[in-house]
Amino acid sequence: MKHSIRFYERVRKVVSFFLHPWFRHMFILDKTPFPELPERFLLVSNHVVNIDPLMVIDRTRRFMFFVATEHLFSLGLVSKIICALGSPIPRAQGGNAAATVMEILRKLKNEGSVGIAVEGNCTWDGVTAPFLPATGKMARAAGVPLVTVKVQGYLSSPRWSYTNRKGPVHISLMGIYQPEDLRKMKPEEINGLIARDIFEDAYATQAADPQRYPGKRLAEGMEHALVLCPRCRKMDTFTSKDDRFTCTCGFSVRYDEWGYFNEEGGEPPFRTVRDWDAWQKEYLAGLAPEALPAGEDSAMQLLRIEEHQRMQVAAGALRFDASGLRLGEKFFPLEEIAGLAVRYKGIVSFSDKEGNFYEILKEKKKVRYHGRKYLLLYQRLKGANQ
Repeated sequence: MKHSIRFYERVRKVVSFFLHPWFRHMFILDKTPFPELPERFLLVSNHVVNIDPLMVIDRTRRFMFFVATEHLFSLGLVSKIICALGSPIPRAQGGNAAATVMEILRKLKNEGSVGIAVEGNCTWDGVTAPFLPATGKMARAAGVPLVTVKVQGYLSSPRWSYTNRKGPVHISLMGIYQPEDLRKMKPEEINGLIARDIFEDAYATQAADPQRYPGKRLAEGMEHALVLCPRCRKMDTFTSKDDRFTCTCGFSVRYDEWGYFNEEGGEPPFRTVRDWDAWQKEYLAGLAPEALPAGEDSAMQLLRIEEHQRMQVAAGALRFDASGLRLGEKFFPLEEIAGLAVRYKGIVSFSDKEGNFYEILKEKKKVRYHGRKYLLLYQRLKGANQ
């Protein structure tokens, strides 16, 4: 059902009425007044915590059609409610973004403002990731002001974590660029100013102005982000409890409320999630494709998504290596996988060269499933084959 911008703006005000007090309760929000925005605009931001698109809308006090990943449209009644109240723009993770760009431009021309967390994925390590090179071309073609916003506060709710922490969150307007000025710039120049405006390194920010982020179960969920042990070099061998992160080989670190690792009896090999993550990527990059550890999980199911509906097409053991991805009796050679991504804490989604879109879920709730290992292996192998 299609509604007017006035309707969506009323919905935004009602939602903000309830969400804003919750944001203030859960986080320490920056209270700096936000300047008035143009009547219609394209807003781009980084993606620090899972709910920051809602926080950006609350902070700007303006309704935007936000780009959302495909899974949000296949949740039954929940999806129907979200679409009716906010009309998000779908983007398939691990899929082709051309249709999304066309819909963004259509919305901007005919309906209203659009917001995009341009990285396409919430950060794992607190550092802003690269975004699609086509972003600059799209911003120039949009014909509306480009608004850049930077979100800071990764340590308040890291993507991998199960709990929130009470600490500072800043949402800052970095720039408003008029369409006539954007038309004078090359797409790569526009990409450059976006990258400059939205770049955040949470640990550089923390080192410059240390802040506490106290909370409960601080380390729990970290195995979704950090999948390689620096001592035994094995993959997916960690468990977390309270503030401890422990490998089956006995290696263990404590994660504190300042966002740093500590180790009893000496300095840990890494003080931050950022540095540990950089090491595990570098370690995998140094291995030949045939020497890479395989990603494996048991009791998984493969779903194909068509028109926002899920249909199971295979079930059984999952394995990913240099040859490709196998789940049960279904096999996808590496060269046939067009894109692979991870949503939430580690649910794998991918597309094949024929345009089919798939998702991998657990068959049982208690099954361990840390999908990021598949993403890291995929990135390493595709990089070696490009």
